[in-house]
Amino acid sequence: MSAQPAPIMITEPSAQPHPFWSGAFRPLFLLAGMLAIIAVVWWVAGFVHGIAVPSLGTPSYWHAHEMIFGFGGAAIGGFLLTAIANWTGRPSINGTMLMMLTCSWLLGRFAIGFAESLPAFAAITGALFYFVFLIALAARELIAARNFKNMRVIAVISVIALFDGLFVASCLDVISLDPMMLYQTAILTIILLIALIGGRVIPAFTRNWMTREQIAAPMPAMFDRFDMACLASIALCIIGGLVAPASSTLGYALFLASALHSVRLIRWRGIYSWREPIVAMLHLGYFWVPMGLGLLGLSVLWPDMISSRDALHALTGGAMACMIIAIAGRAALGHTGREVRSSMMLNAAFGLIWFSTVFRIAASQSNEHYVTILAIATLMWLGGWLAFLIGYAPVLLGPSQKKTRGIPVQ
Repeated sequence: MSAQPAPIMITEPSAQPHPFWSGAFRPLFLLAGMLAIIAVVWWVAGFVHGIAVPSLGTPSYWHAHEMIFGFGGAAIGGFLLTAIANWTGRPSINGTMLMMLTCSWLLGRFAIGFAESLPAFAAITGALFYFVFLIALAARELIAARNFKNMRVIAVISVIALFDGLFVASCLDVISLDPMMLYQTAILTIILLIALIGGRVIPAFTRNWMTREQIAAPMPAMFDRFDMACLASIALCIIGGLVAPASSTLGYALFLASALHSVRLIRWRGIYSWREPIVAMLHLGYFWVPMGLGLLGLSVLWPDMISSRDALHALTGGAMACMIIAIAGRAALGHTGREVRSSMMLNAAFGLIWFSTVFRIAASQSNEHYVTILAIATLMWLGGWLAFLIGYAPVLLGPSQKKTRGIPVQ
């Protein structure tokens, strides 16, 4: 008998998500950059030209919420889920699950935008759904990999989510707490997260670069007990802000935290990184942590010198926004297989955001030229995020060039 030919098996290729949905950093970093522009343009248009602005009790509370929990929340999610894939060795959250997470973030923007037209419970639930979804996804990945040491990151994000809900509830008069106190404490909690993550990545990236370039200088100090004291100092300020937000004790605690984080920054040897912008911007971004804590302490002890609202811009426009630019730019390159080197657009984005913070603080100290300096700060902010989107939207939307590299956070 002649042998029968083997049947030809035709298999369908496995469906792969569009590159945009291959990693959380892609949609969430892109949306963070877009909201950084939209929320400010809309706010300024309402302030200057009387255009209708969404209101969360007041339009200023809507603006505050979106710049902290909307913009900051997207960036936190993009970093967290990208880093967790590296921490655990598990596949990145992608495809349908990532689409659902992104939709939950968009739902939050609509819920806050129409908060005064919705039942309070619906507005609060809509605002929190993204954070709850994000925390659940992150916890699932860490538990599945039995990586419990990084649960502390999720714990800090859970506190941020708690303050999000409390802030919205207070703005809608559901609870009788001061929205500004909750807003300030939420910012300090985000700074605690930056200090926790920054204490891992900044000295690690700096050490790696100094080793590769054979820089003959003392290496950055890695995470140790001193760093734990630095984190504890911010935690102390968070507690102080809740218990006695106007007390001199809080002011001195903020000064102590500022001093500790100044020493911490010096220990990371950023002075040697000036030749490599993508490393130097991590140090320059973290500079606003001790500076912002010090200015906030000044506003508590001597409010005539600077208001807490103005001091908080050093922590938001400075520490938060600059660290987002530095981390997002680096992650976008590394996780799409590109060379991790700063481009002209990333340098421009970071520089404009950094100096925007300088001018925003300077505006608060000038009565005669307040409007002019504030306008310069606003234009720099918008220009910085526009430069980021022009330079990095093609990277975030396009395919990877080769096998991606992770964020080496231990």
